[in-house]
Amino acid sequence: MKKPLSLLATSFAITVLTSQTVLAADDHPGKAFHDQADCMKCHAAQPYDPKKSDSFPKLVKAVQFCNDNLNTGFWEDEVAQLADYLNQEYYHHPK
Repeated sequence: MKKPLSLLATSFAITVLTSQTVLAADDHPGKAFHDQADCMKCHAAQPYDPKKSDSFPKLVKAVQFCNDNLNTGFWEDEVAQLADYLNQEYYHHPK
């Protein structure tokens, strides 16, 4: 009787840990800022180009430029989270 219960508990633990890992990638805090600022409104015609911001620091500066010029009102840490999200999804620059 203990074996099936132990197996069930182990399966449940693996399922919970796996689903949390998947959710963590989907729920990047920068994605909410990306959606809130409606970045694709401008970037749909010219998608994100890793050659234009060829390093992570340049990407952060580009995000800060958009933040300043579009008055999105993001704080410095929110700009960093948005840049991190963009880097994870589109740019893939080393940090």
